[in-house]
Amino acid sequence: MNQESFTQWQQWELLSEKAVNFGMNLAAALAIFLIGKWLAGKIVRLLRLAMNRAKVDITLVSFLCNVAYVLLLVLVIMTALNQVGVPTTSAAALIGGAGLAVGLSLKDQLSNFAAGALIIFFRPFKVGDYIKSSGFEGYVREIKIAQTSLRTYANEEVVIPNSLIMGGTIINKSSLPLWRAQVKVGVDYACDLKVAKAAILAAATEHPKCLQTEKQASVQITNLADSAIEITLWAWTTEADWWGFQCDLYEQVVENLRAVNINIPFPQQDVHITGFTPDSSK
Repeated sequence: MNQESFTQWQQWELLSEKAVNFGMNLAAALAIFLIGKWLAGKIVRLLRLAMNRAKVDITLVSFLCNVAYVLLLVLVIMTALNQVGVPTTSAAALIGGAGLAVGLSLKDQLSNFAAGALIIFFRPFKVGDYIKSSGFEGYVREIKIAQTSLRTYANEEVVIPNSLIMGGTIINKSSLPLWRAQVKVGVDYACDLKVAKAAILAAATEHPKCLQTEKQASVQITNLADSAIEITLWAWTTEADWWGFQCDLYEQVVENLRAVNINIPFPQQDVHITGFTPDSSK
């Protein structure tokens, strides 16, 4: 065997050795990936089971399990790449840069995710509650990790990003058992105020859905307007009866005032002309 043939044989042997080593490393990396993926799924299932037993909200369970699975899968992929000789520092920098780019492009969604987690953790409201937030009000239909949907009295669905809800004021009318109905009505300045107040109060106290065990219905003069004395009635009922009770009060107040001959005046102006003398010759 001449020198040239020997050199070629050494090169082929070296290439073969490298190919075998690369193949073994590739097989090991593939095994690491498959086993690691299986273990990640197993860990996430155990995590989901533990959170379900702890009665964590199902939306938060799904979100946390997805995040945990992605993080575990990234760790598995980094380990597999390291097995085939890919520098993990470079891969980590690449993944970090990609994560930063994705985070900047999805900053609003990430803000909604964080707000959704706060809603689920701190429970300012729950499904079925009647709330006011971000200029909308209605019953909470669904709380998702990124948004919350409401059903209005007009049977419309309103979807609000969670960041807007947590960044503003939340009025939860369902957190307390009693709801207040309110009626404002104007009566004539010449009327008997005691009779008027009694008639207005009776509209609530004689209603079967008026609750007076914890808070009493009340009536007060609240404004002296240009054309009428404004009287306000406050009465309490349950959440389920509130809308019908409120509508009944409007009707009953009018009927009670009519029954005692008290007028509800409409806005008017009296015009007085001075310095004018009519011509009697015409």
